Amino acid sequence: MIPFHLFDTLLFLFPFVVILFLLLRFRSKQKSTKEYFQAEGSLSWFVAGTAMVATTFAADTPLAVTEIIRGQGIAGNWIWWYMAVGGFVTVFFFSKLWKRSGASTDLELIGLRYSGKEANFLRGIKAFVIGFLLNLVILGWVNLAMLKIIPVFFPEWTPSHILIYLLLFGVFYTSIAGLRGISYIDVFQFFLAWIGCILFAYFAVNLPSIGGLDGLRSKLDSSKILFFPNGSSGTLPWDHFLILLTVLWWSSWYPGSEPGGGGYIAQRILATKNENAALKGSLWFVIAHYFVRPWPWILVALVSVILYPNLSDKESGKGFLMVLQEGMPKGMFGLMLSAFLAAYLSTLATHLNWGASYLVNDLWKPMVQPGKSDSYYLKVSYAVQIITAVCSFFLAVFGMETIKGAWVFLLEASSGIGFILIARWFFWRISAWTEILAFILSPLLYLLFSIYLKIEFPYSILYTAISSAVLLILSTYLFPNTNSNILLQFYTKTKPPYFFWKGLFQKENQTQIIYPNRLNVSLLGTLSGLSFVFGGLYSIQCFMWNDGEILIGLLFFLLGLLGLYLSLRSLQNRSEM
Repeated sequence: MIPFHLFDTLLFLFPFVVILFLLLRFRSKQKSTKEYFQAEGSLSWFVAGTAMVATTFAADTPLAVTEIIRGQGIAGNWIWWYMAVGGFVTVFFFSKLWKRSGASTDLELIGLRYSGKEANFLRGIKAFVIGFLLNLVILGWVNLAMLKIIPVFFPEWTPSHILIYLLLFGVFYTSIAGLRGISYIDVFQFFLAWIGCILFAYFAVNLPSIGGLDGLRSKLDSSKILFFPNGSSGTLPWDHFLILLTVLWWSSWYPGSEPGGGGYIAQRILATKNENAALKGSLWFVIAHYFVRPWPWILVALVSVILYPNLSDKESGKGFLMVLQEGMPKGMFGLMLSAFLAAYLSTLATHLNWGASYLVNDLWKPMVQPGKSDSYYLKVSYAVQIITAVCSFFLAVFGMETIKGAWVFLLEASSGIGFILIARWFFWRISAWTEILAFILSPLLYLLFSIYLKIEFPYSILYTAISSAVLLILSTYLFPNTNSNILLQFYTKTKPPYFFWKGLFQKENQTQIIYPNRLNVSLLGTLSGLSFVFGGLYSIQCFMWNDGEILIGLLFFLLGLLGLYLSLRSLQNRSEM
């Protein structure tokens, strides 16, 4: 075991004390499912947005980034940076639509958007597949990260035993806190983990064996510090980069970056107090996730390349943690252990609550045992969280090898789903049958292109995405349409862009209702956000390595900042400010 000083021990215990204090202060006092899963729709933009960031900052994230950088350098991060495209699209095109829907979960939208038994079937099957099966995959790789982290701090202990205690603590406070308590705890956990990683990166880069940023650069192969891929070996292939930016963001379902919003991102959007809070909270999430956090992880990962050049692919993520053994100051071990615990617990709590919201609100309550009291459904949710935690433990211990491998599997297996999640907001002909077909097509096309034809990632996604989009659009003219009254109610309530809905009004001989959506402003906001984030990341790259076109990076960064300000100001409802 690493010899902890008193300062390390205090920092290790610190998050548990704060969590218990926040649990007492912000735990759910109202015993209702709406409070437990949605915080009564009263969260501020900062709490909701920061909670989103904390959830995506799982214990596995720095390890996965380290795996990427050790294999493909800084440019390899585009395998997740591309998700910023879908993130800003969600902010400016969909966040207000979600809030207007008034749904408790994103799956409840199915009942608002579609009609018939097929809608009930779709809602139920998605609740089980996403809320339980896919949620297990996500929690499995989060637990896998902890199994890699624990031996670094406690080499004499059995990692799986410690993980059991962490899971028990996570289930305990998740059950008591509800979404409100979880969100406030997430705010603390995010800043603890973020500050810990910043300090870790500072001390790692200034190790005597590294010699600061100049020393780090001089010891690295030039391919490792490329920001944009250039097609050379050891970095992300150029054609992969283009596929990520142009296809993957709208085609694949991935937790935290669902096309059109969804999952726990939609849950936090729906939990905000008004449309302005939904807009600003989701914007803060995207900026913090893609711009504020990455560089400390990147620097430590690069240091690990120098110190531990011969790690296997399976063990490469551990390089991030092994740097802790290289002469860190007193307190650093305890601080980083606290940071990883905070990151782990925030993700665990959100996914347990989110998965239970699907299984209870969208499956058990409407289809299995309707008409029961809220206290009954809350008891079911507690049981669901315990079962999920137990299953995710066994999956991590016996069913996974690398974190990055789980990422890629999920992206490939869901690459026919994303298109329909966007199209259902814009095109009235999309029905529950279309979305059911998307969930059938996606894994089948994955098996065809990836397993049978052995097409490599990300070309497999290109084939799957385009094939599924064409088939799904054609299917809308073959399947029965959604009940017109349901469609008109949905359109009136959420006020989506009119253009692709005008066929419905013509079909029903209804008076045309055109709501102002300011799509030009939404597009400006999306492009400005991408300019701000990518320009900012590139400017930091140029500044650190004293290389590249820093003036161009700063120009894009400042133009993006101006565009974001103008877009946000234009889209906010003055009555809610």
